[in-house]
Amino acid sequence: MNFFRKYIILVSATLTFVTVGCYEAYWLRGMYETEKESVKSIISSSVTKAEMEEYLERISIEQGVDSIRILSSKPESMPKIVSMSIDSLSGKPRVIRIHRIDSLRISQERLQSQPKNPNMGKIDSLFCARLDSAELDIACKLTLVRNDSSGSDKAGNVILTVPSYVNNGYYEVCHDSLSGYIIGRMSGTVATSAGILLIIVIAFCLMDRTVKKQRRLDEMKNDFTRNITHELKTPIAVAYAASDTLQEYALGNDPVKREEYLSVIKGQLDRLSGMVEMILSTTVENRTGLRLDLTRTPLRPILDDAVSQTKLKAGKRCDITVSVLPDSLEATIDRRLMSSVILTILDNAVKYSGDSVTIMVEAHRSGEKTLISVSDNGIGVAPADRKHIFEKFYRVHTGDRHDVKGYGIGLFFAKTIVEKHGGRISVTSEPGKGSSFVIEL
Repeated sequence: MNFFRKYIILVSATLTFVTVGCYEAYWLRGMYETEKESVKSIISSSVTKAEMEEYLERISIEQGVDSIRILSSKPESMPKIVSMSIDSLSGKPRVIRIHRIDSLRISQERLQSQPKNPNMGKIDSLFCARLDSAELDIACKLTLVRNDSSGSDKAGNVILTVPSYVNNGYYEVCHDSLSGYIIGRMSGTVATSAGILLIIVIAFCLMDRTVKKQRRLDEMKNDFTRNITHELKTPIAVAYAASDTLQEYALGNDPVKREEYLSVIKGQLDRLSGMVEMILSTTVENRTGLRLDLTRTPLRPILDDAVSQTKLKAGKRCDITVSVLPDSLEATIDRRLMSSVILTILDNAVKYSGDSVTIMVEAHRSGEKTLISVSDNGIGVAPADRKHIFEKFYRVHTGDRHDVKGYGIGLFFAKTIVEKHGGRISVTSEPGKGSSFVIEL
């Protein structure tokens, strides 16, 4: 079922990405073609206007016309030619001719009477000015190709050919890369499209990460339920067995046996009470009204008592050393909760070790802070697990070993209580060389 859900999410993400990508590619392609046609139209009209301006400037003197202008409302539109002269009687300008360039027809005699080589420098200058006025920042090279010419030297790739209205031939407009120029003009749009695709990818990655995290949390909760059920059933079963033994075999009259079995029952009830207290304490992060019973407390008695309890229930050889400097070192803490934190760390040191374990418990002042450290020579924690060990329900995997009992809330409980004291807890560890927990208060 999990594999099927993962497959559905992967397919959905892929289809969404491909669909959006194809749509944006189609849209950008259409925008590119539109922009390309617009640029070519502006270049074509600019060439024609530049040629006519140069041509009319040359023939104005020949025709005796005082002024010849080319009128156009838009850079890409086909202009009109207006030729004027001054009336000799009235002194007022009179319009000689108004017509469009595309309807202009120049006779063969006129073409033959004109110089065969127009002023290309002038045409190129006028052409560049037209491009600037159209806000087209593109460096093009104009070349006039005669119809009777075998070829011409090109300054780059020919992007457009424009027919000449006054010369026998056509113009070649050359540019290194028209596509690159157009894409550059579209860079903002392309960047926006790429950003949308990137956002989609990031969104699906975050969703996948959230789903995985939720699945891992569910698995940890299931493990916690199984482990805590087993942990709670054990002391209950032992207490029931001891109680039944006292009743069934009438051992209550034997002071020695009665004391022995009552001690067993009390010990199991204490164990059960400790587990319940720890479970309930894991909710303190949501209890803003939690009040710590803070008192100025000597640390030596707390550490010695925790060490004694750890040795009694260890079930293996434990060499635990306690060092407190100075011996009268005190800290403002909740004695009951902080004792539980120390016991939790010591219990982990015993559980995650070999047949025997050596533990060093130290407490000292460092500036304005009180430091309590618990170091052991156990199996250590791998880097991949180290960053998760303070998370609720998280347990370090021990492979095929099932002898390490627990329910994944001990260190979470320790971290929560220490932070409620305004301190912090950290760990340094190396697989095979042990771990060191440090509490800063």
